[in-house]
Amino acid sequence: MKTFTKLLALSLMLFFVAPNFLSAQNILVVDRDGSFSNPDIFTDAWQYYQPVFDELGYDYDYWEVEDLSLDGPDWLTMTEYSMVFWFTGEVWDGGTTMTDLDEENLAMYLEAFNGRLLLSSQDFLWDRYQTYGTFTPELFPYKYLGVVEVVQDLWNIDTPDTANIAGSVGSYAEGLAFAVQDIFTEETDDGLFIDQILQNQGEALLEVITPEPTGIAAVQYDAGTYMTIFSTISLASIVNLADRTEFIFRSIGWLHGTTGVANQTLEQSEIIVHPNPASSFVQIGCEETMEEIWITNSTGQVVDYFNIGTNKIEINTSAYSAGIYFAKVKTANGTTVSRLIVE
Repeated sequence: MKTFTKLLALSLMLFFVAPNFLSAQNILVVDRDGSFSNPDIFTDAWQYYQPVFDELGYDYDYWEVEDLSLDGPDWLTMTEYSMVFWFTGEVWDGGTTMTDLDEENLAMYLEAFNGRLLLSSQDFLWDRYQTYGTFTPELFPYKYLGVVEVVQDLWNIDTPDTANIAGSVGSYAEGLAFAVQDIFTEETDDGLFIDQILQNQGEALLEVITPEPTGIAAVQYDAGTYMTIFSTISLASIVNLADRTEFIFRSIGWLHGTTGVANQTLEQSEIIVHPNPASSFVQIGCEETMEEIWITNSTGQVVDYFNIGTNKIEINTSAYSAGIYFAKVKTANGTTVSRLIVE
């Protein structure tokens, strides 16, 4: 009888709430980075996200959890929004990334209301599931994030080191490549920590290219009703603002079913980079007319720029230091990025 009453109450809530949820088109941004109550200990990650949301012109509400012992927004609040962007910073234990009730509320929002979630949290798994390498189907990471097996904290990037990240083939981030760096305070236990996702039931999204070993660090998961994106790479750590903006733009587009990729990546053409690895020169070609080309190094710095109007160019690389570079090409159809190795 109690079960029937509970189901009836839930059904009534769904009946009255669902119309509001379906018509909502704005984003709820939830900040659990700990910087409000401990600004001298924890870096304010919102400073890296706010310019992105403002530049893209999204309609969003910002919810900062000022005391990390408290819960974030409840599921009923979440239903007023078309998606939730939940981010943390360097907090890593005691339910600081998410409380028990936070997990329950997110599960309710996702499952009962076909919710959309972008979770950027480098230490969510360490905080909530520190001893886990493999997850069972009833656990939140498996059921709602699509994560099956991980190696936690495989990569640790400390200032001034960087890591090079690339979008996985077949994902909405395919063609993207960017550098990430440690944006957190320089304390003994701080740094940029990244988990390797060994198995997932969604699609690989972002891969760590360097430092070795290479591996998956983010996943996109379409459960058929709800959709989630989970990045163990803090998206605030993306070095270049344009790259950070582009990735978040694509992420929000994918969650809303309008991938956003059409305006950002080449649909009909691919660029050809040859020889690769290069030594004294490299040729870049494309079926479409190339308007602009940027060559950036592993830290995201532009080392060469070309304003052209042809579909082929030869670039002298003899002055480049040996290492990994990225060639970003703009055409009338958008932009795409390819990795270049200089020996």
